[in-house]
Amino acid sequence: MFLEKAYKGRNNWTLYVLTLLIVFVAIQIASLPLALYLLIQNPEAAMQGNIGPLTSTNTGLALTLFTFAGGFVALFACIRFLQKKNYLDIVTGRSKFDWKRLGFGAAIWGVLTLITFAITILSSDNSDILFQFDPVNFFILVIISLIFLPIQTAFEEILFRGYLMQGTTLLIKSKWMAFLLIAILFALMHISNPEIKAFGVEVALPQYLTMGLILGFVAIKDDGLELAIGLHLANNFLAAVMFTSDASALQTHALFKDLHPSASYLDTLIMLIAGVIFIAICNWKYRFLKDEIHPIE
Repeated sequence: MFLEKAYKGRNNWTLYVLTLLIVFVAIQIASLPLALYLLIQNPEAAMQGNIGPLTSTNTGLALTLFTFAGGFVALFACIRFLQKKNYLDIVTGRSKFDWKRLGFGAAIWGVLTLITFAITILSSDNSDILFQFDPVNFFILVIISLIFLPIQTAFEEILFRGYLMQGTTLLIKSKWMAFLLIAILFALMHISNPEIKAFGVEVALPQYLTMGLILGFVAIKDDGLELAIGLHLANNFLAAVMFTSDASALQTHALFKDLHPSASYLDTLIMLIAGVIFIAICNWKYRFLKDEIHPIE
């Protein structure tokens, strides 16, 4: 089983701390090109931390997402050479990575997301939604998203639902407590996102928590990260290329821009309903909602 593979390799807690420290440093090093770009484009805004408009350019987006590549490489290097684990052991319980599962998860969540986008557009005042198709910038955005978003989403899933959830399960001997703690940590790691500032912690943070719970549940029950990575990738890709606003974490040359963004607890409920539908469809396909043979409790 996926979580049981945590017992392989070297698992001293100091190695987990060292790995996380190395990953953090690697991300900072990979962010140097972004910092240089920001300083060249607008030194005053960069020094004040007002970097949203700069990172919303295609170049800024690419350099922002590139920082995750540094963390990705560092994480896998530490897993292999520090903790003597197999790369696949923190990704899936299967003998090889199931790319079809990833594609299926991405397709199902993509359809669900497009339906919610369509409902949002149809139910909004025409003056609130701006169609801003810019062919050159849009197609560059699509290329950047196809290159870098798989790295960003895979890194986050492998770090949170793979490495950290396995490590937490080892520490506290309960997969469901680990599942809850990692979902909370995942939400807190997004607390500096623009949505939190725009809509308030009490409204925006539950959405990240709900997403973390959905991703973690799918990872545990399906015995691997393939469906979770597919879901996460589809979510971020469509957020980048379809719909943006000044309150979005990804402010891009998307097809549509919400000029007056708003949020409520209803958004969390909609995400939860979409998650239940996603789990039901994936279970129909893969039959993973069954009793495990060797549960870790």
